[in-house]
Amino acid sequence: MAAARLDYIAPWWTYWLHTFPHLNFSFQVTDNTFRPEDETYQQALILLACVGAAGLCVSLLLLTVYLGCLCCCRRDADDEVKRPSACCVTWVAVITGLLICSAVGVGFYGNSETNDGVYQLTYALYNANHTMAGIGDLVRGRAGGGGGGGARTHACH
Repeated sequence: MAAARLDYIAPWWTYWLHTFPHLNFSFQVTDNTFRPEDETYQQALILLACVGAAGLCVSLLLLTVYLGCLCCCRRDADDEVKRPSACCVTWVAVITGLLICSAVGVGFYGNSETNDGVYQLTYALYNANHTMAGIGDLVRGRAGGGGGGGARTHACH
């Protein structure tokens, strides 16, 4: 009754996130042990997500300020002066496009890793359920037929 066992191997970024300092809302270091039901651990995860969101907001704010200055602060000059600013806008657009594409790629990677983790969790729960059902069957077989097991076998002949 040996079932095939699927060992879970955590991806590299989970090790990196667990070694990253976990801070709660009071900016005090908390334990890095995975405890999703603990309030301080939840605060540390929320704060870590807020750091990423703050980085996104700062980059969008800088891009908005740059493009606003580029559009509002145009100098009235000839075509030779306008050409370098168009080149700068092109490079900013290219770099922004690459950053957005890489963010989408990281999102797809995270989605794939989450899907794999949920599949492995489902597989493990199925195996645990199968094992517990087998143990229940063995216990019921021994408890129900412990003294009368021979009589039941004898009655079948």
